[in-house]
Amino acid sequence: MPRVVDHDERREQLSAAVWQVVSEQGLDGLTLRAVADAADCTTGRVAHYFRDKNALLTHARDVMHRRMTARIDALGAFDDPREHLRAVLREGVPLDEERRLNSTVWAHFLMAARTDPVLLAEHVVRHESWIRRLTALLRDAYGVPPDDLELRARNLVALLEGLALCGVATPELYPPDLLVRAVDNHLDLLLGAKK
Repeated sequence: MPRVVDHDERREQLSAAVWQVVSEQGLDGLTLRAVADAADCTTGRVAHYFRDKNALLTHARDVMHRRMTARIDALGAFDDPREHLRAVLREGVPLDEERRLNSTVWAHFLMAARTDPVLLAEHVVRHESWIRRLTALLRDAYGVPPDDLELRARNLVALLEGLALCGVATPELYPPDLLVRAVDNHLDLLLGAKK
């Protein structure tokens, strides 16, 4: 009797290997062979699921997005909309190993997307989803939202992405406690100091 193969599980295993390769070797090191080595499988298995480097990277980015969404959804309900926004913003910066890995994969994906229209289209979809989420959270936090709410959400995203890049590239200069203070400081600038 043939063995039943869980294809989703294999894709997740390969995505974890992609994350590992990108984190350790960057995009230059991302090859089917490197992923196969990291996943302890054959290049044939990797090629069966992913046709090329971009397919590997796109899937890993998708997994990263789903994991981040799951972490945000798991935050639960908040009585204070400002605290809810604050908790969600913290998911966008590298405060621990999981978020550092997310930020690393995201940074490499973004750089690859600069010159690849397919990857760029994927990035735009995810980016705009993030903008919509933060715009809704800002609306709740303000109560009476300002006219430039979406611009403020985009400013928040720019801050988070800059902090994520700095936290990944130079963690000794941007340790988690500084990242938290930077997020909190920006919230105070946007919403007024918490009383």
